[in-house]
Amino acid sequence: MTFLFKIRTLFFLIITLIVALGCYILLGPDNSMMRLFRGEISDINANVIIGPYPTEKDFIRLKSAKVSNIISLLDPALPYERILLDREKQFAKKYTMNFMNFPMTSILGYKVGREYDNNAKLAADAVTVIEGKTYVHCYLGIHRAKIVKNIIESRNQAVGNYLLHEGERRQLAQIQDEAERLYNQRKYKETKLLLNGMSNQDFPSIMLNGWSSYHLKNIQEARKLFANALVKQPNSEDAETGLAYCDLSENKLEDALDKFTAIIARSQKNETALSGAGVVLYRQGKFNESLKLLQRALEINPNDNDVTEILKRFQKTELPRN
Repeated sequence: MTFLFKIRTLFFLIITLIVALGCYILLGPDNSMMRLFRGEISDINANVIIGPYPTEKDFIRLKSAKVSNIISLLDPALPYERILLDREKQFAKKYTMNFMNFPMTSILGYKVGREYDNNAKLAADAVTVIEGKTYVHCYLGIHRAKIVKNIIESRNQAVGNYLLHEGERRQLAQIQDEAERLYNQRKYKETKLLLNGMSNQDFPSIMLNGWSSYHLKNIQEARKLFANALVKQPNSEDAETGLAYCDLSENKLEDALDKFTAIIARSQKNETALSGAGVVLYRQGKFNESLKLLQRALEINPNDNDVTEILKRFQKTELPRN
């Protein structure tokens, strides 16, 4: 028994050492072993720079070259890359750089997952809308970063000499334009990915992020975002309406109706609040009151498909009138 115990102990010790060594290697992309495989940072004077995971020394070098944006392609779903992501977020904050993350999972250079190609495109899209010099990187700088580089160059935008167009527009507004385009196409996951990559979000970005979460049925996250928006703009009807719809989604009908009613009292033509209150009353069986509010909402916005569908139910169904 003692001999078996020693064998087991030795086995677990060996496994522990292997894991520890693996962690040391993976969490130190610039160590002597990984340095053999690590790519080089491309032309530091270019507007778009491609390379490997940046150490603090690299951050200092990039900062001196006036790089203002970091686009990371690491995937937080991989434990060691999550640790590295947290580390570089702190470096980006320390050296006052805008940080964005578009996860692309890659194992030994082979892409993994359905989001790989889409996130590569989103990363390339981000390069075209942010102002200032940008550093795009993956772990070693020889696979994922090159994919994004190829997408940029396929658009006839040479990475080494790429000049940002519409430079007079604010970075935040440009990113939000792209986010709104994705949102209007009902690409809510892509919208959130683009917005979550921003280090600082203004009120419109937070609201767009909140509605994306709402449509993805992540109500708790939507509620948190709408509450954050309300902190930025107290008494905002848009943020209050978002919170009311969160209540409605969770079937907290009385809470939702109280919020919608308060909004309507301040703004008689708030179509979103009118339709929300109409839905609440519909669920409560108060069909006459519901019908009046929904008709008012449709008069304000005849293109509201959701309200149109609910009104069609009134026409097709014999409902008791309260």
